[in-house]
Amino acid sequence: MFRTLAAVLAGTFIYVLISFAFGRDGLWADMQLREQKRLLNSRTEEIQRINNSLELEYVALKKDPDVIAAFARKLGYVRLGEKIVRINGLVPAEQFSFEAGTPLVIAEPFSLPEWFCKVSGFLMFFVVYSYLCLEDIKRKICDLRDMKAGRPHGRRSGAKGASL
Repeated sequence: MFRTLAAVLAGTFIYVLISFAFGRDGLWADMQLREQKRLLNSRTEEIQRINNSLELEYVALKKDPDVIAAFARKLGYVRLGEKIVRINGLVPAEQFSFEAGTPLVIAEPFSLPEWFCKVSGFLMFFVVYSYLCLEDIKRKICDLRDMKAGRPHGRRSGAKGASL
């Protein structure tokens, strides 16, 4: 009974330990998910800043005539009576870049499969159970040798505390 209980306890402990540390909902997967959350939060803050900037630009383009005129000049428009002088070889001061951003691919966190955790627990059960069975057999063999040698049960010659 003790062998079975000790082996079951050891197997269950290993299963729980591996599942808790490396399983689907374990610490390792949780750490990976927290890192993904941090990346998403930073990306969300960046998008919010861009959105706020575009909102201000939109309001200014909608209501401020000086901003509208400056933006139109950047696009190459002129007022009546103005002339455009283009100089070859000069790079424009500002290029418009309307980049939507880089897509962030969220990956499923890596973890050990459940079957691996269970197999590890069963293996630990069998190892501990086998070890305890072998120890019991070894003890019984030593007891048989002691009985054949005429020594009292459980006492070996040279053992500490043996009475003469």
